[in-house]
Amino acid sequence: MRKRMLRLVSLFTGGGGLDCGLESVGFDPRFCTDIDRHSCITLRHMRLRAHVGLKGGLRNAAILHRDICELEPEEILRRARLEQGETDLLSGGPPCQSFSVFGRRQGLNDPRGQLVWQYLRILRGIRPRVFLFENVPGLLSIDGGAVFERFLEEVQTPFDGCGYTVKKYIVEAARYGVPQFRTRVIVVGVRNGIGLQPPPEHFAPPTHAEPHRVNEIERELLPFNTAADALEGLVDIGALTAPLNHTGRVHSAVIIKRYKNLAFGERDPKTRINKLHPERPSFTIIVGSDKGGGKGHVHPFEPREVTPRESARVQTFPDWWGFSGTSRHPIRQIGNAVPPILAATIGSFLMKEIFQMTPPATPTVWRKLGQDHLLAAQERKTKTKPQDGEQSALSSHRTRSGPRESRHPLTSKGQFPCLE
Repeated sequence: MRKRMLRLVSLFTGGGGLDCGLESVGFDPRFCTDIDRHSCITLRHMRLRAHVGLKGGLRNAAILHRDICELEPEEILRRARLEQGETDLLSGGPPCQSFSVFGRRQGLNDPRGQLVWQYLRILRGIRPRVFLFENVPGLLSIDGGAVFERFLEEVQTPFDGCGYTVKKYIVEAARYGVPQFRTRVIVVGVRNGIGLQPPPEHFAPPTHAEPHRVNEIERELLPFNTAADALEGLVDIGALTAPLNHTGRVHSAVIIKRYKNLAFGERDPKTRINKLHPERPSFTIIVGSDKGGGKGHVHPFEPREVTPRESARVQTFPDWWGFSGTSRHPIRQIGNAVPPILAATIGSFLMKEIFQMTPPATPTVWRKLGQDHLLAAQERKTKTKPQDGEQSALSSHRTRSGPRESRHPLTSKGQFPCLE
């Protein structure tokens, strides 16, 4: 049984996907920070919603807009109301563009690549019981793997009698219910000598697979969640009940014609984005550069690019998790995030295997994250293949979605309040 919530300190928080998912399974965010102003406004907005009794998050978190290079561990602990060694989990993923195959792969030659060592500096200062480091697979191959090997060596080197046992995992988000192909590297470290279990050899078993492979192994898996599943039930652009960030780009007639003629999965030669296949998980959402360029993909059924809210659906953010800014700001927060469903899977894995605690059931977590549409889609899929007359694994958890919140109830016109 869980005795208390696990205290979380979050670095490079961005739009809050990792924190949203971890909080849904029982972690208590105490501190969040990011260099991006709009990300911090988003986080404060979620905290405000929680404080006024609406669906939100980060109720107990201090949220700081700061360059991590100017942040000291002592300030983090003070704002988090914790002492050194009391943090249960330190989480974060330094900006991945310098390591990503979609970026220029400059690694440590990019100033953002140096933020790996800022993460290590903070880790040594606050000495969490467990740390979670997330990044793109490109990190493994920069400079022939030297960057990542050096990071692992440094993080496992004892300092002032404090050492960590570390394990690396490569995780595909679609294998855990996210309607998007998105591969990430997860590094988990457990402080030695404090009674916690070391990180296991393997990550949590996958729960989803290609539809034709769901019966190829002993344990039954669910078919992948798809782009169509992700977009199910989302109201039209411009509807009075539309959630925040559900505004699209205006396209010329030429672009509309091009998008209309694309086959499912085909890439547009001009904008270089793909048309989503309704029966497949989405392609990875592209963030873009610091100067912009972040886009989603072409909608599977309409000749237009998806809205930031539709990209947030693909990332498994709840519809009530709104993002600050206009144009490129929301899509960058969305595209940089860890999908909350994947974050919840990681959190449940840590709770069960390392903290020896019982995480909440997956349907309960997904419902808390506003993923009733994905639960309903999975229910339909399992009903099409009855298992020897047995009840579907999700059938006892099916619920009806309540009415969608139309606009931010604290302001007019659905705009963010000033939360500087």
